[in-house]
Amino acid sequence: MYSLKCNQCGSGFLSSYNLEAPICGKCLQKAKSLDSTIEHDKHCSKCGSSGVIYGKEYCYSCYFNFGKK
Repeated sequence: MYSLKCNQCGSGFLSSYNLEAPICGKCLQKAKSLDSTIEHDKHCSKCGSSGVIYGKEYCYSCYFNFGKK
């Protein structure tokens, strides 16, 4: 077991691995949730539909190239 310090919040945690960039479970969950957050008040730069991925300018369909065929 390794005693590590989170690079994001500075709290200590235990890990079975000696990580190069340690991040605790709480900060990891927060980072994961931001990737799936939709900002409904913004519009996609490509297709104009409302709702874009947090921190991006595109909706899921345009960002992941799920174009209608």
